[in-house]
Amino acid sequence: MSFRLHLKRLSFSILYSRKSRLRRLIFVFGILSCVCIFYSIRNKGNCLLEYYRSRLFCFVLTNQENLETRARATYETWGHRCGRFVLITRLNSSRSYTIFDDEQIHLEENQLPIQYIPTLPNETYSHLADKVRQSLLFFNEIYPNYDWYLKADDDTYIIIENLLRFLISTIKRYPKPILYGYRFREDYYVSGGSGYVITRDGLRLFSSYMNDDVKYSMCNSSMEDMMVGLCLQRIFDFAPSDQTKHYQYVGDTIDQHGRERFHPLTFRVHFKGPANKTKREWIHFRPYHHNLFGYEAFSETTISFHYTPPADMYEMDSFLYDIRQFDKQVCRTSV
Repeated sequence: MSFRLHLKRLSFSILYSRKSRLRRLIFVFGILSCVCIFYSIRNKGNCLLEYYRSRLFCFVLTNQENLETRARATYETWGHRCGRFVLITRLNSSRSYTIFDDEQIHLEENQLPIQYIPTLPNETYSHLADKVRQSLLFFNEIYPNYDWYLKADDDTYIIIENLLRFLISTIKRYPKPILYGYRFREDYYVSGGSGYVITRDGLRLFSSYMNDDVKYSMCNSSMEDMMVGLCLQRIFDFAPSDQTKHYQYVGDTIDQHGRERFHPLTFRVHFKGPANKTKREWIHFRPYHHNLFGYEAFSETTISFHYTPPADMYEMDSFLYDIRQFDKQVCRTSV
């Protein structure tokens, strides 16, 4: 009996002595510190994402016939996730413009963020390249402080978070690419339909040379995406080497497995692949990289799809942002 009593007293002294309490406090403090470090590391990526979101300028080419359908769908789905989002169209006098002249956007209910650009040409396909040129010159003058400028069509769906994470991963690339998108076999050429990104340095270089009509005439094309690539390539010929030696005009956008992030066609066409060869045949012989189809066509960090009608755009957005998957680590239980 005395032995048990002695053992209890010894245990009590070990547990509640001053040194033991200090050890327990140190242990608890260490556990709490580890938990805090874990959550700070996990949230660091999200904090970076939110910071760089404000550095992304998005503009969508549209026309007045598509404003309430395609253009509205882009704005109400992925567009509001950009740092700044504007629609580019030339309107007639029956509809008022939304003019942004400061850093704050205040929209009334159901109003669309239409950017007024006084030099826009007529709304025809043959003037599309001129429309993009005038837009880029305008952005360089009015909105020069963004890091990236995303151009998309009004039937392009963009997963902004994947785009931002990709762009963040390119910050330390050297030489610095000034154009990103789905690459065609022509070294300078990226698809306009899947969206492309021009960096701030790329916009500055483009504007410094392409405000000259003579230089612009040497690289103009009826297709706006080809025009942008040709003109950026020409700039490397026009500009002194000290202005371009740190840059390359097109950067790769495939992932580590060789899968594309930007998709110039619909999800269905990319997924079906050769079985759908009678439609959009150019996809089989135009790409810069070897084309993959089926499941291998899509990077896990896919950024965009083209030819997405408004209904599909809302549907895709709902699947990505409204529906949540149960944690895969949760144990399965019988129901």
